[in-house]
This record gives sequence, C-alpha cells and structure tokens, in this order.
Amino acid sequence: MDRSRLKQFDWMLLLSTLLLVGFGMAALYSATSGWGPSLFKRQVMWLVLAIALTIPLIFINPLTWFKYARVIYWLNVLMLLAVDFIGEERKGAQRWIVLPGGYQLQPSEFAKLMLILSLAAMLTRLGEDIKTVRGFLRTALYVALPAALVFKQPDLGTSIVLMVIWFTMIYMANAQPKHMAITALLGIFAFGAMWQFDILKPYQKERLIAFMNPEAHEKEGGYQLIQSRLAIGNGQLTGKGYLHGEQKKLRYIPEQQTDFIFSVIAEEGGFVGSLTMLGLFSFFLVRVWRVMVGTRELYFRYISAGILIFFTFHLFTNLAMVMSLFPVVGIPLPFISLGGSMLLVCVMSVGLLLGISLRGESLRF
Repeated sequence: MDRSRLKQFDWMLLLSTLLLVGFGMAALYSATSGWGPSLFKRQVMWLVLAIALTIPLIFINPLTWFKYARVIYWLNVLMLLAVDFIGEERKGAQRWIVLPGGYQLQPSEFAKLMLILSLAAMLTRLGEDIKTVRGFLRTALYVALPAALVFKQPDLGTSIVLMVIWFTMIYMANAQPKHMAITALLGIFAFGAMWQFDILKPYQKERLIAFMNPEAHEKEGGYQLIQSRLAIGNGQLTGKGYLHGEQKKLRYIPEQQTDFIFSVIAEEGGFVGSLTMLGLFSFFLVRVWRVMVGTRELYFRYISAGILIFFTFHLFTNLAMVMSLFPVVGIPLPFISLGGSMLLVCVMSVGLLLGISLRGESLRF
C-alpha cells in the first residue's frame, strides 16, 4: 500500500472501537462473575480471533468484495441452509453450528455483514434502475431468500435486522418512496397474517403480548422485562458499583449476559454509567458516519451505510427492549453482549470501514 494513504487512516474510529470493546469486556466480566467464567474466557478467545482476522482485512482493497459479491451472497445462503442439516437446537431454535472445543458459530449473524457486502454491489450495478419496479423487486427478492431462511430457524430479530438493512440501503440508492411505502404496508399485512395463521411461534407471540402489559404476564414473557426495569431503577444516579449489582448477583434477569446486559450496566453504573456507554457509542457512530459521507466511491458508501444502520438499529432496539419500549426479539448489544459470532461480525465490520477510510478519501474536519 502507498504510504501516503496511511495518513487517511481513521485512528479515531479505531480508538472508539477499542473503547467500546474494553467497556464491553468489563461489562461481560461482571455479568458472568461468580457463575460463568468459562463464558467470559470463551468471549476473550473470540476477540483474539476477531482481531487476527480483521488486521489483514483492513489492508485488502474493499473493491475485492465487489468482484466476489455473488460468491458472498450464495455462500451466505449455503451457510444458512447448513443450519437445517448440521445445526444444533437450543431453546426451541436451530441457529448454531457446533465447532471443535465447544465453540458455536451462528451463521445468521454473519448473514448481516454478507448481505451488506453483496447488496451494496447489486445496488452499485443497478444504478438508476433501482427507481423502476423491476429493479426494486430484484433487490426485494435478493434479500427475501436469506431473510426467510433466518426467520425459519426461527430468528425473528435477525430477519428484522436484514429487512431494515435492505430498506436503508435502497433508500440510500434513491429507491422510489412510493415503492418503499407499498412494501411497508405489505409488511404490516404479512405480519398480521403470520400471527393469524400461527406462523409465528408461541413464544414469539408470548413476548409480543407480554410487551403490552408485563405485569399481567409476570409468570410468562413479562418476568424478564419486570426484572430488567427493576435492575435499571436500582442503579439510580451512580449505580451499585462495579461487580456489586444485586439483581445481577442473584441472576434474576434471564440472559443478563446476552440481550439484557444493559440492565447489568445500568444497575452497577447507574445513570452515569449508562450515559458513558451511550457517549462511547455516539463517538463510534459519528466516526462511521464520517467514513460514509467522506468516500467518493459509491460501493464504499453503500457498505458504510449498511454498517451504520446495522450498529444503530442494534443499539437502539436493544436498549428499547431492555427498558420495555420494544418487544423482546433477541437483538444483542454490539461489542458488549456475549456471543462470539456477533463480536466477530462487529469487529470485522470496523475492519472494512478502516479499509474504506484508507481508500475512500474520508473527510477530515
């Protein structure tokens, strides 16, 4: 690589990522302390793997992924199909492929980044054709296959994420607003049909019903929401102190190490700790936005937009879930929730952005 390009390297994006990773590892250590040290150690190993894969990724020209977009798309589909044949079922869902050493790979997490890379290439090739009905439908069918395979696992949360990524990226590509509005309406009717004809699993319906009135369903889907709100309230201004969360120690909050880890942060750090986390994420998202607006390459801009909405949607949806402002749909907190596949995808996404910053003539202001 030309050394002059190294001057464009986004050190602030790297710094914001390191701060979030450090904050996340500290939060996860607390969430698993006393009962799950092996989970934390496993997450550390995933982090080491993520760093090892991401460093060379930074120096690969992102246009390489444009050339192999179709391969990436079909590899994504094959990985999701493989779950049906060799995947392990846990808690009524078949989403994981077991690896040696007890590690588990979740293809639906990788589907998010792989869709971003392949859809960005498709939109770049389509150009102004995205404004036509034919072009719009092509993108819809493109995302429908992986989204359907993920929904089948079942994984409602990730299928929603894939659709949100698609919606945002076609908006960036100047798709017709009327086409997007019609699609949104059809999506609402489709959800109603899935509810009416029992396509949604009973536990998925239970979560949606409990969201409306957790107290009335305390022994069912509402228990997790009630305990989460209690933990957040217990934190007050400055929290109970690191490693001293009462709700956390008693493990009253199911999945406190994964989707509901923010309740641990809020209980131990209080409003100050929660605000600190939001500040770190804001710093990070601003840096991602700068990469997006600073690149002149259309393909790079689409990738950056997809990654930006991926992180933003995960952040705000997860926080809304934990605070009972959104139904529980299984969306983790980036860099912080337990999950090797998710951590790997998050770190590699940053690697792609750093690679774009080296070649996309990012803005410096």
